[in-house]
Parts: sequence; C-alpha cells; structure tokens
Amino acid sequence: MMKSKYLAVALSAVALVACNNEDVLEVNQGRGISFQVATEASTRAQATTTSTIDNFKVWGFTDGKTLMNGLEVSKDGDDWTYDGTIFWPATDVDFYSVSPAENCGGTVNISKDAQKITNFTVNTDQNKQVDLLYAVNKDETKEDHAASAVNINFRHALSQIVFKAKNTNKNLKVIVKGVKIANIKKKGDFTYPTSATTDNVASESGSITSGTQGTWGTPTEATTFSAGMDANGVTLDGVVSTAKDLSNATGALFMIPQALTPWDPSTEGCNKSNNVYFLLNCQILSGTDKNIQVWPSDAEEDYAEIAVPAENITWEQGKKYVYTFIFGEGAGYEPGDEKDPDPTLVGIDFDVTVDVFINGTGQDIDMSTDDGE
Repeated sequence: MMKSKYLAVALSAVALVACNNEDVLEVNQGRGISFQVATEASTRAQATTTSTIDNFKVWGFTDGKTLMNGLEVSKDGDDWTYDGTIFWPATDVDFYSVSPAENCGGTVNISKDAQKITNFTVNTDQNKQVDLLYAVNKDETKEDHAASAVNINFRHALSQIVFKAKNTNKNLKVIVKGVKIANIKKKGDFTYPTSATTDNVASESGSITSGTQGTWGTPTEATTFSAGMDANGVTLDGVVSTAKDLSNATGALFMIPQALTPWDPSTEGCNKSNNVYFLLNCQILSGTDKNIQVWPSDAEEDYAEIAVPAENITWEQGKKYVYTFIFGEGAGYEPGDEKDPDPTLVGIDFDVTVDVFINGTGQDIDMSTDDGE
C-alpha cells in the first residue's frame, strides 16, 4: 500500500533574553537629567541589543506639563547625549521612550494622557524591518537621580521569527533557496503599558510582570513576507540532525504579534486561502546517490515552491519563534487552487508476492524404475 508522507514542522518559542548589568552604559552624571539604556536582547543579527541600540526618543511629563517632547537621545561613544541639558523639576516625572528614533514604522502619539504608536506597518522588505522598542518610567525624582542616570529598560514590541531546517533521510538531498510566510497581518496600533518597564527579564525562562507590556489592537492587511537567504541557499545532504539556519546575516523577521489560523489543505488550495502557510523554494534529490530530481516534478525547472500549513498558535510580543522544517518522510504540498493538493513527495513502498512454480507439463511425469527385462 502506498502511503502519503508530508513535511514535518517543529516549533519552539522562547522569551527574548534580557541583557545583563555589565552591558548597561551610564553617562552624564550630575544634576541634569541623564539616561542609561538597556534592552531585552536577542541572539539574532539585526535584533537591537544594549550594545547595538544607538538612539531613541523620549517624552517627559511632570505635574501635568511637558518636560520633554520627543527629545532625541543618541549614543556618542560610551555616552548618551541630547541637545543641551534639561534639569530635574521638584515634581515626579514620567518618561515614555521609543526606538528607533526615526522611521520606527508608525506614527508616535505621546501625551501625558495617552501613549500610542498608530498605523505601525511591518516593511515587506526584510532588510528595512525594524525591531520596535518601547519603554516606560514612572515617578522618577530628582532625589533618586542626583548622582545617577535614569535607567531606561526597553521591551521588544514585536515577535521575532526564525527559520531552520534539518533532514532525517539519508536518501534525500534538499537545497532550500527561499522561505516565505503567507497571510500575515502587517499593520496595527500599539498602546503603551500603564506601568513601568524597568523590571528586566534575566533569562529565557523568565516572565514579564503583568501590566508592564504594551498591547496591540487587532492587526490588518495580510500579506506575504520573505526571509532573507544567501544566494546559494542551504543544502541538507543526507541526514542533518542539527538544524541549519535558513536566514542570512540580515537575521530574523520581526512581525506584529497575532493569532495564526493555519491553512487547511483539505478544504482549499493555498492560493485561495486567507490563512497562514509557508512556501519553501527548493530542489529535492533522491536515490542511492541522491542525484535524481524528485522535486520540482517538471524536469525543466531547477527549483519550485512547496506549501506547508502553519501551526495554530499565537505569536506574543517579546518572544522568538523558531520554525524548523524537517525533511525526511515528505516535503509538503504542491501549491495551487484546488483542495486536497498532491504531496510533493511520495515515498516508494513495497508489497511483496512471489509466483508459485507452474507445473511445466500440466501433469506429473511418471518415471519407471524397472530394469527393462
């Protein structure tokens, strides 16, 4: 009996790790307002960390008045500086910050009464995506900072998406040259938390105190995003048990947190679906010497996309999601308009029967054992 076999997808999610105190930069000691900055760090290129953040904007409000209105603060060597010096008032100050300072992806609307980023839009060009950071400091006082800077701890507003692949089949060679994720919402409004973000996440197993994370409204405008890959792609030649990174040096995707409803191949083709699926542009070779192309099925093509349904999960802000595509027993479905698409790979299985020996003359041959006398 022939069996259909499909690509497996493993998923892991971890909280983005907080920087340790040794990475915090403290500058501008004195009675003027100064800042020290930390972020919850990620292990991927292009994610902003304490050592790579280089600017932010800050708003300050005290006694119902505006102390700072989108003041840009920049790193200058080991120092955080801004134009001139703003001095501490006698009353408590609330600070609201955002990074990057320019082109953060949305419109920043900060007042003493409401703090939002509206119409934030994820750029479809991965190289132009931003790691949106926000911070809240509440009730900061001159007495507390006469000889110390204001500790601004940034949180990541987005989810980080990473792609990897491995191979469990010694008779397969897979070359992946592109990864896409379809029907992801790219636009939304973000509201700052009501409590301070100064508590720092210290480990991947840590958690963030309730009320100290912002909230996203329901995102809109579904589109397809491509992960950056090197031109030569990634090759899985035979068994590759340690997952290989499918992203190039530009790093991961940064997406608005949202619930994913996976594409269901039994009800519709992926081209007609409004739900989430992956597309992997690849070539698959099989056979004893792994030199026979089995995908694309058209021998005139070197590479073609396969479709893989997403998982039914919700991306959360400040968390990293690692999708590992596991080749071995199959490789997803053929993209198209029709439901119940064919699997791109069908393993060769065997049923065994053996012919009975056929009587050569149609009857037994009697042989005499007499001596003939």
